[in-house]
Amino acid sequence: MEIAVVTGGASSEDVTADMKILSEVDKILQVFDADGFIVVSDGPSDEVVVPLIQSRRPVVSVKRIVVKQTKGFEEFAVLARYYVGKLFNEPRYRRYALGVPGALLLIYGLFYSIWPYIPVIVRTMIVAGITIILGTIFTLYGFNLHESVLRFLRMYEITFFISALSVFFTIVYLLSTYYILHQSIPLWGGSLNLFDFVGLVTAAILTVNAFEVYVKHRIRPFGRVAADVLLTTFLVIVAGNMTGYMLGKVGTYTLLYDLLIYTAIGLITLSVLGILRNRYGKGKVKGGGKPRPKGSGI
Repeated sequence: MEIAVVTGGASSEDVTADMKILSEVDKILQVFDADGFIVVSDGPSDEVVVPLIQSRRPVVSVKRIVVKQTKGFEEFAVLARYYVGKLFNEPRYRRYALGVPGALLLIYGLFYSIWPYIPVIVRTMIVAGITIILGTIFTLYGFNLHESVLRFLRMYEITFFISALSVFFTIVYLLSTYYILHQSIPLWGGSLNLFDFVGLVTAAILTVNAFEVYVKHRIRPFGRVAADVLLTTFLVIVAGNMTGYMLGKVGTYTLLYDLLIYTAIGLITLSVLGILRNRYGKGKVKGGGKPRPKGSGI
């Protein structure tokens, strides 16, 4: 029995290393014509040389030895080196491993350099805006709601744009003031409480959506119009005083008066909706029981 050391070079995955191993095995056989080999390896990648050696002589046995570290740790180190190399060498992975962190560091450096000179209220708006945006994105993807949002965006582009713009300005406006709940918010020379402002934003969104539904699908959106009226009037007339009543700032008679007005508006809205649906809606039997071609959306 003779002992021989065979090496393939710096990289065991290179074809040149395989050729070098075969060359050294041939030199060994010229000196000592062995009947077989016992392969002794100290690394997981060294076992790939077994088929090469078998092309010259049979491999009787393969022995593994452990040097300083365990087999699992050594294999983990090999895999980690492989994937880290892919991250930093291949362009499609390098953009995520270096490009995105680099862009974030650049943005952080720019903000850090001017942060002391930014007013406190603007800092609050920036931090809150970033938090809300990231929270919304994570929530949509986490609960698989992004597909519904994309479908809505493809169906109603104008409504989605108005909604996003309205929510943005609402958040900016609320962050730029210290007034909450029933406190009056100065706006356009008058005063509106928070619920009045949200009611106006809701009215704008639902009105645009109803108009877009009619233009695109030629469907009379009676239900959307009714929801627009009922929700907007509730926010503008009832919600603010209801909150004020719970805080002890609005009397009982004032709240009952607002509820009475809202109830009257609701009954009138529902009655008009019923008349319009009976006159223009689907399902009206005429001439052999066929429904009219014109539709309505609820």
